[in-house]
Amino acid sequence: MNNVFAMVTLKSSNFYTGYALQSFFKYTKMDDGDEFFLIDNDGSELENFSFYKKINIIKNKHPYGFAKNVNQAITIAKKDKKNLIFLNNDIIFTKNWFEPLKSNSMSISIPVSNFLFKYKSDCGDLILKPTMRFDEFNENYDLLNDIVKNHIKKFSSQKQFQFLLMPFFCFKIPYKILNEVGYFDESFINGAEDIDYRIRSAKRGYNVNFLINSYLLHFHGKSTWDGNETSAQTEKRNKAYSEVFLKKWGSELTQIFIIRKDFDSILFEKGLNDLFKQGKFGELIRKLL
Repeated sequence: MNNVFAMVTLKSSNFYTGYALQSFFKYTKMDDGDEFFLIDNDGSELENFSFYKKINIIKNKHPYGFAKNVNQAITIAKKDKKNLIFLNNDIIFTKNWFEPLKSNSMSISIPVSNFLFKYKSDCGDLILKPTMRFDEFNENYDLLNDIVKNHIKKFSSQKQFQFLLMPFFCFKIPYKILNEVGYFDESFINGAEDIDYRIRSAKRGYNVNFLINSYLLHFHGKSTWDGNETSAQTEKRNKAYSEVFLKKWGSELTQIFIIRKDFDSILFEKGLNDLFKQGKFGELIRKLL
């Protein structure tokens, strides 16, 4: 089945978009029926991307939140009966990153990244930390791909896993799941949209998995909101989406997946300790529901 790839660019992070696109088209084998959409959220400069023949531009009339931007791409994917692969713009793609996602059709798939697996190149010239600036990468593509190659060898016996926190910084939703689970909930404004979709997918029997043999460099946070939030703005935004989540999903799921601390008593009372320790979060969600 063919795919719709979609990426959002913002004025504040448009610098990263150029490198994301460069590495995407270098390391991603697209089929003839695949489509790529670049969503211009707030009037970014796009002239530098005009030579990419595969890119279709969507210009928003005014800035949208994460959920609404994803929903634009879902509409296209559902109409064309294709899978959706949604991409942050603060990513460096690596060799063969898409092959594991391409073959996975029964769950939502997310590559792993430096947020989960920290590495240092043999020569010491590239250090992958959870949060990085672009100059710390310094376009060391060969060193990055060497690290990824060694990472895949290291975990050759393990293909996928689940974790408590699974941010949708790059994800594939197969067409079948798009049809059954539907659109992202736009009442969540830049926060918890992915957790909400994960829970709704679990209700339908579908899991969200990290694919360990797909590794990307993620600069983490550069594509989020405007990238320049004050601590007060972050606190206000966190409070807003937490209240929406609590109203929709209740205190137990909020404590576990939003607050993410002091929930041992909930797991104990529900008999869910083993599922939590085993990383079976899809099943844990279904038990809680």
